[in-house]
Amino acid sequence: MSDNVRKYGANMVVFREGEAGDWAFLVRSGRFEVFKDLSGDRRLIGVAETGGLFGELALIDRGRRMASARCVEAGELLLVDRPRFEVKLSSLNPAQRKLYSELLRFIRERSPCVPEKNDHDWAPSPERIAQVKSLLGMIEREGLYRTSDAFINGLTRTLGNYVKRRLPKDRIVDVTPQGSASRTGSA
Repeated sequence: MSDNVRKYGANMVVFREGEAGDWAFLVRSGRFEVFKDLSGDRRLIGVAETGGLFGELALIDRGRRMASARCVEAGELLLVDRPRFEVKLSSLNPAQRKLYSELLRFIRERSPCVPEKNDHDWAPSPERIAQVKSLLGMIEREGLYRTSDAFINGLTRTLGNYVKRRLPKDRIVDVTPQGSASRTGSA
């Protein structure tokens, strides 16, 4: 597994927008940011620290990177390739797969990385917001971010935190217990 660990120094690029998305990255140490350049303006998508995960959306979508990532504070990343990622996802029980599928659908609906969309193009209905909040509550109640698998924990925190950031600010409810939140993002 050590051949799947990479060290990064501050300001080193992990990947660039448009590159093939062949890996997801689990942060072992350090701090990494995912960002999108919009007409020369850098838009921060998220920050991943120890235990956080990023780059997984390109694996799921089987597409190119929708954003770029760089190291902010020197650290190590565990690289997870598509076959390993799919094995991890297949190990989830049906309820977890449904939960992740719904959260990913919401992320795609609200993605600021899709060129034709922005924060104002899509406003979720009160029913959709209630559904997503219920899913986030399930993550908390079932302890889905506290499994023995660091990858699944990272995926759960990443999806949950990213979805919370995409909910309209006036309707958001924090369902993550104190001290367990991780600032993460996807690309």
